[in-house]
Amino acid sequence: WYFPPEYAFTQNQNQRSRSARMTVHARPEYAVDGQLQPMLESGELDLSIMTTFSLPADLHVHTLYEEHYVCAMGQQHHLARQQAITLDQFCACDHALVSWSGGEFSGVTDSALQKVKRARRVSLSVQSFLFLNEILKTSDLMAVVPARLIAGNADIVSHQPPLAIPGFTKVAAWHERTYHDSAHRWVRELLFRSCGA
Repeated sequence: WYFPPEYAFTQNQNQRSRSARMTVHARPEYAVDGQLQPMLESGELDLSIMTTFSLPADLHVHTLYEEHYVCAMGQQHHLARQQAITLDQFCACDHALVSWSGGEFSGVTDSALQKVKRARRVSLSVQSFLFLNEILKTSDLMAVVPARLIAGNADIVSHQPPLAIPGFTKVAAWHERTYHDSAHRWVRELLFRSCGA
């Protein structure tokens, strides 16, 4: 199981919070457009880790990292040992993708393919990158994923995509309500250090 830096933060924050006599609760939460701002305002959520694509106005924001995409596949994939993947090979493969809301079969990769008048076959949609890693290790599926999600995973091979796929910026966002709170500031600074930000 491999985690991007913000998930690594949740693993080491428990030890640090115990030494500081604080309790920190972290939970993944999928918020659709329009829900996040009210959740942060009301205190239902204190901090959001998100991309800038769906960033509401009037929040404090700190950039955590810039991310790019790679083609990921298991060691047994028929293209795993190639030096590079051509666009024709890419489009001919069966693909998996992650859909946070579930059931989506297109994403940023498909938008990039449309611009060059091409398409791929997405045969599997899952809601978790962790589940996707396990599928890639034992199948002939390929997936386009954020590079940090497979970094250090010896079971997964990565290649540069054969076309330009826009990356994204990951940020931490919080409401004015918690801006001056010392405990919240401590958690934010721990998160920033964990992400090298």
